[in-house]
Amino acid sequence: MPSREAWRWGVWLAALALACGGPPEPPATDASDGTAERQVASVPSEGAPPAEPASGVYDPRRDPLVNPPALLEKAPEDRPEEIAYGETLIRHLEGNPTNLNPIFFSARVEGDVQELLYEGLFTFDAQMEWAINPVMVESFEPSADHRVDTVRIRPGLTWHDGQPFTAHDVRASYQLIMDDRVPAPAVRSGTDQLDDVRVVDDLTVQFVHKEALPTNVWNIMFPVVPRHIYDNPAERAKDPSLLSSEYYNRYNREKVVGNGRFRFVEWIPNDRIVVERWEGFSGPRPHFRRVIFKINPDANTSLLLFKKAEVDELQLSAQQFATQTADAEFAAVGLKAFAPEWTYSYIGWNMDGSNPFFTDARVRRAMAHALNVPRMIETLGYNLYEQSHGIFHPAARWADPSIKPIQYDLKEAARLLDEAGWRQSPDDGWRYQTLRGRPRKFEFTLMIPQGAATSEKLAAIFGQDLKRIGVSLLTRTIEWATFQDFNRRHEFEAMIAAWGTGTDPDTLWNIFHSSTYDDGRNYVGYRNPRVDELFELQRREFDESRRIAYFQEIQRLIYEDQPYAFLFTRATTWAFHKRLRGVQFSPRGIAGFDPGVIGWWVHRHQQLRS
Repeated sequence: MPSREAWRWGVWLAALALACGGPPEPPATDASDGTAERQVASVPSEGAPPAEPASGVYDPRRDPLVNPPALLEKAPEDRPEEIAYGETLIRHLEGNPTNLNPIFFSARVEGDVQELLYEGLFTFDAQMEWAINPVMVESFEPSADHRVDTVRIRPGLTWHDGQPFTAHDVRASYQLIMDDRVPAPAVRSGTDQLDDVRVVDDLTVQFVHKEALPTNVWNIMFPVVPRHIYDNPAERAKDPSLLSSEYYNRYNREKVVGNGRFRFVEWIPNDRIVVERWEGFSGPRPHFRRVIFKINPDANTSLLLFKKAEVDELQLSAQQFATQTADAEFAAVGLKAFAPEWTYSYIGWNMDGSNPFFTDARVRRAMAHALNVPRMIETLGYNLYEQSHGIFHPAARWADPSIKPIQYDLKEAARLLDEAGWRQSPDDGWRYQTLRGRPRKFEFTLMIPQGAATSEKLAAIFGQDLKRIGVSLLTRTIEWATFQDFNRRHEFEAMIAAWGTGTDPDTLWNIFHSSTYDDGRNYVGYRNPRVDELFELQRREFDESRRIAYFQEIQRLIYEDQPYAFLFTRATTWAFHKRLRGVQFSPRGIAGFDPGVIGWWVHRHQQLRS
C-alpha cells in the first residue's frame, strides 16, 4: 500500500489555480518580487464580463467520454501478464513543489510526488477509513486503555539507499516534526497529541498518547524520513530548520531518499520530476516502470500537450471539461472522469487587525452577500459546481443540513456596510470610514496565485458588484511559493484559495482553532472561544453521534462568523489517456488515498512508451 501521510493532514492547501484550473493571463506588470498587481472595477471602465457558457447546459451524464467502464477497470493482479509493467506514465503538475520532504508537505503538487516516494506505517482508503499498511507493519497492538499503540515493523525493510528502515527512523521523524525550529505546521497537527514515541528495539516502536482520544489512530500517521540523513547532528547545528543549508536542500530536492514504490531520479525545475520503480520494494510491484511529472502551470498549453499524448492525465477546468474536450483531437486520445468532490474554494479575509476592513463580522457578511456565486457557478463552473455550505460538504456525515448558503443580495450588503460605519460618499461614490481622524477608503487587495485564471475571472465578477456598492477591489497575482509564504506570514488583506477534505474533521483544528495562528494554518486569524471549546470536546468524545453534533455546531458558528467567503464545491473534472485504467474516486478526488494512483494501470497491448 502506498504512503498517505502527506495527505492525512489536511485539508491540503490548493490554490484555485490548482483547484479550478484555467489558463493564466500575463501579469499586468513585472515586479522585482515576482508579483503583479492590477485593479478590478475600481475605475470607471467596467470591462468585459467573463464569457457566458455555450448555449445549452453541459451534462456530464450525457457525455460518452465520461466515466466509461474501461477507465474504472481494476488491475488483474491475478493475471500479471496482462499488465504493461514496462510502461511510462506522464503526469501533470501545475507548479513546482516547494521540496519533496514529506515533513514539509503543504500542497497537492508536493503530495502527488511524495506519495510515490515514501511508504508509511498506516494508510486509508477512498472512504477515508484508517488501516494498517501490511507492507510495513507486521503487527499492531493497542493497549486496553487506548494510551499506547505498539507496532512491530516488518524485518528487512530498507530506504532507497540501502540503509535499514527501523524504529529509530520513526522516533527521529517524530522528534524532527515536533522541533519548533522545523516549520512543519501541517504535519505537526495531530502529531502534537502524542506524548512520546519510544523505541523498544530496532523493529518495535510504541506510540504513547497524551490521553485516550478517538483521533489517536490518525495522530500516529505522521511521515517517516531517514534518520541517517535528517538527524545529522553536525548539519542540524548549522541548519535546525532542515530547509536552508546546502546539505538539506540537496536531500530535499536533488538527492531525495525515500522508501516507497518509486525512487527519485531527477528534478529539473519548471520542467519535470522523474521517479522510477524501485525493484527493492517489498510489496506488490508497481504497475509502471517510470513516472514523469511534467511541470506546466499554463492550463491551455497543458491541454494541448494532452491532446498530443505528451501528458497522460490532467485536471481540467470546468470550462475545459464542458467545452474544450468535444473535438476529434481530444476524443482520439482521451477520456474524462467526473465525480463529486469535497474541495471548497473560498476567499479568506485577514481579520487579525492588520487591516481596517475585515475584523467586523458585518463587513465579512456583506462581502458574502456581494458575491454572485450562482453566476460564478454558471459562467465559470459551467454548472458542474455547487454553492458551498461551509467547511463540510452536504454529503459528509459531519455536515449540518440546516445551513443554507448566503444569498447574493447587494442591497443587504450595502445595508451591512452602512451599519458597520462604511458610508458611501456622495462625491465619488466610494465608501469611507474615519479612522484615527482621517477618512479611509474601502479599497482592498485580493491576493491570487499565479496561473489562476478562474480566480481572476471570479475577481472580475466580484469587483464589478463591489463597485456598485462603493467598494474598490484590487488584485495582486503572486507566484505560488510566494503566495504560500505570504499566507503563513499573514501578509495579505484577502486571498483566494481552496481546501480539500481531511481524513477526520479534527484536522480542521489546524485551520480554525485560535492557537494555530502563529504556527498552524489559521492564516486569517480566526478566533471564536466556543469553536475552540468544541474542538477540545470532540477530541475526547468516543460517541460518534455526539462528536457529529459538535462538528455541526462548529460548522454553524464558522459559517455565521464568515472568516471565509465560502464560494463553491468543485467536482473532479479530469482527463485521462484512453489506455489508462483503474481510476477510483474519493471525496478528495482521484489521488491521495489507497490505492489511488497506485491502482492505475495499462493493458500490455496498449503500452505507448517504454
